[in-house]
Formats: sequence, C-alpha cells, structure tokens
Amino acid sequence: MMHLPTASDPSKYERKLTLREKFSPFPWKPFLVISILPFALAPIIILATAAEEASVGYLSGRDCYPNGMWSQTPSATWRIMDRSYFFTPNLSFGSMSFTAVKVIDITWDLIVGRGGQLLLAWVNYRVFNEWLVYHMEMHLTSYKMYVAVAFETTSLSTLGVLGKEFLCFGERNWRRFFRWLAVLCMFLSTLYVLAFPTLMAAMTGYITTNEAYVEDYGEDLIELKKFQWVPYVIEDAHRIGFSKPLVAIHEDQSLRAAIMNYIETLVGTTDDHVISPGLTFQLDNKSSTWIFDSKTTNLGAPTLNITLAKKVYPNISPNFRQWLYSYEGRQGDLYTSRYILDHGSCKPSETYQWGFSYIFLFMVSIFNFIWSSIMVGMWLDTQRGSRMYKNGRRPGLLRSIMDVSGCIREELGSKVEDLEENELRESLRDSGGALVVPRQELKVKRTETGIGDEDVRRRGVFRRLTKGSTF
Repeated sequence: MMHLPTASDPSKYERKLTLREKFSPFPWKPFLVISILPFALAPIIILATAAEEASVGYLSGRDCYPNGMWSQTPSATWRIMDRSYFFTPNLSFGSMSFTAVKVIDITWDLIVGRGGQLLLAWVNYRVFNEWLVYHMEMHLTSYKMYVAVAFETTSLSTLGVLGKEFLCFGERNWRRFFRWLAVLCMFLSTLYVLAFPTLMAAMTGYITTNEAYVEDYGEDLIELKKFQWVPYVIEDAHRIGFSKPLVAIHEDQSLRAAIMNYIETLVGTTDDHVISPGLTFQLDNKSSTWIFDSKTTNLGAPTLNITLAKKVYPNISPNFRQWLYSYEGRQGDLYTSRYILDHGSCKPSETYQWGFSYIFLFMVSIFNFIWSSIMVGMWLDTQRGSRMYKNGRRPGLLRSIMDVSGCIREELGSKVEDLEENELRESLRDSGGALVVPRQELKVKRTETGIGDEDVRRRGVFRRLTKGSTF
C-alpha cells in the first residue's frame, strides 16, 4: 500500500533549494569588484618592479645623479623610486639650452595638461549625465544635483554638491550603498580632473646637467673623467732620467709594457703570487736593465722601486695602499682614491635636461587607472540597468535644459517667469520637490519629497547636513 505524507509532516512537501538559490542572497557584485582589484593593480606593480630594475642601467653608471649628487657620495642613490627623487625629474633626456627646455615645458603644460583636462572633463560629462538619468530611475534627485552634474560637471561647486550627496542619509540597503559608492566615485573623478593640469606640471620639469669635478692640490676644479687609473709608479725614476716619479696611467700602453717587461726579465713572471706580498716591487741585491723608447739604461743594485696598484694584483692586502690616479701624464701628481672621494663633487653645467619624475609618473598612472575604472564601471552600470539608456536616451545640453526647465515650471507655477535668480533658488529650496523618472514612463518629472526646507530647519543641523544638496 502506498504511504502518503500527512499534514503533520510538511517537510515532505518542501522543495530542495538549488545551489544558485542558496547563494543568491550573497552580495556577489561587491565581492567580485573587491576580488578583481588585486588583479587590476598587478600591471602597475609589475611596471614599478621593471622600472626599478631598469634604473640600474639608466642611473647607476652615471658620475652625477639627477638630484645633483656625486655617485660616490655615501648618501647618493641611483634607486629610481627613492624619496629624494619625489619632485626631481630623474627620467630626464637631452642636453639643451634653458630656452629650449622652457618651451618644451610650456608646450607640455598647454597640450597635455590643459588639453588632457578638456578630454577628461568631456568624458566626465558624458558618463555622469547618462548615469544621472539612471539615478533618477531609482532615487529622488534634487534640482541642485541635476543642475550641477548637467551644466557644471567639472567645477568646484559640483564638488560641494557631490560632497553633500555623499553625506545624504537614507534607507540602509544595497541599492542605497551603490548610490553612495557612485557619488564617492564621481567626487574623486571630478577632483582628479580639476587637479590634472597641476599633476601634469608637477610630474615634469627640467634640471641642469651636472659634471663631476675633483679639486686638485692647487685648489683648481678638474673634470673627473680626466683622471686616469694608475697601475704602476716608478718611485725612483730619477735613476732613468726623470725629475719626478714616473706615472704609468692605464692608457699609456707603451710605458706599461716596458714596466712589465722589466719585471718579467728579473723574476720571470708578473704573476702576483710571485711578486707579492706588498704593493712595492724592488730587489735589493740585483742589477737590472731598463729599456724604454729605444733607450737602454743599465742599473746597479737595487732594482727600480715600482709601486704596483691593487687593481692589478688583487691578492695584495687592500689596506696596504689605495688605488692611484693622475691626469697630468707621466710626470703628473698622484691622487689616491680616498683623496678623490673626499674632494669630488658635482657642479652644474650650462645645459639642461627635460623629463619626468618617475615617482610622480607612477602615481599619476595609478590615478589614471582608477579614473578609467570609474568611468568604465559607471558606463557599464548605466548601459546594463537604465531603461532610458536602453531606449536610446542620451542626455545633452539642450535636452537637459528642457527637462529641468519644465520641472521648475511645474514646481513653481506661473510665477516662475517673474522670479530673479535668488528668488528661484529660494523657492526651489523651500518647495520640497525633486526630480524622478516614473517607473512606467521615460520622461523626467517632478515629485514631492514630503519634506520642505522649513521642516529641515526644525529638525536641526544634523538633518540639514544629511538631507543632500539643495539650493
């Protein structure tokens, strides 16, 4: 016999929920938005990492860094993201006159700064006005907000209106939350567009090119590139016809070859394991022959006293003697590496470079990414959800004028023709009316909010702050 469920067992009649029905209450939209952010920021993080590595080749090999510091100064750094380069155009190029870099800088400010602001403001206008109509399909919209967004989209007054709308208090639900989020995005986007020319100007600039100099013993400034590394010095060169110690710079191949042949003749090799220890080569009980420039000089004991640089013989103690440098040729003065470090510096030259502060460039790239994401997000939201947009409604200047003027006439009646600007504002502020697109219609109309300005004043300061924007 078939057993039928009884009325006392209602669970038998309940349908099991599908997986989709179980998870439908979950706020998927905000969850997905938050989850996508790390992936969206990944290209910017990769760009920053790549730039840091690229800066090794771009800055690390310079004698003078863009901030005017000598590369050998202890506090100097080539790190392109270092805070000392916050305003310094460390991605700079060229070697130009002051007039040339100034022309480039002004052209950048006019074309990119002001021109970019016009482009961004136009995009703001299109996206915000289309979203505004969508907003009126779901929420009451004040005359002040409509006029600000439709006619003064990118202005300081609109920032104030959006700030009041951001503080507007209402019923706590997801629809209200997304309205609050959209108003916040509009506020940030408008602020960014207003600040765009200033950011573009701060991101670029010009700097003087710098050259590294060393103060010699006579207190004259000598270009660092004129100093040559010295691998050998014959200290007692008077024995072979010179008045001062004979300096063999790295580029003096003939003298270097003569010294190496001299050592090889005496000890059979120039290998440092044989000649070390010590940075001085000299044999006390041995005579020798010096051959240089087709001239032969026979020497009695000891052999020539030759200083060997640490760079040639790496196994010799680094504390014994520092590297040696000279810029005056074979009979020039010798300078230790310590002296050059202590007396070296960078001095401005007569030419300039123009370029970007990488830190600022990176920051503006992030701001552009956020602004673009806001524009695309609001446009997609409007395209997906707005009845007016789906029916081909695209707000423009004339259409907006017709909509708001018709609603004002309906709000204030026939007396509107005789009212001045201040009287119109006061009348709209006291009326308690708002704009809306009725559910079954495709037209902007006025409606009552039930709360006039007098009611707001009676309810105190908090209510005035959270009511939203009004004239």
